Amino acid sequence: MRVKFFDIAEQTKMLSDELEAAVLSVLESGQYILGPRVQTFETRFAEFIGTKYAVGVGSGTDALVISL
Repeated sequence: MRVKFFDIAEQTKMLSDELEAAVLSVLESGQYILGPRVQTFETRFAEFIGTKYAVGVGSGTDALVISL
């Protein structure tokens, strides 16, 4: 039996220029944590999922710990 996996490469092709610009912007700013991009992400993600707040974390473990 063959199990198909999600091919993220196909999904990122459409966004490669935008993703590259975003990564370069963060790297050039030197603000890797708690910078304006994180705040923008949290605000936009909260709106997307229909909640008042969202918190960006560094890993799945961080997400589990903060939820406890």
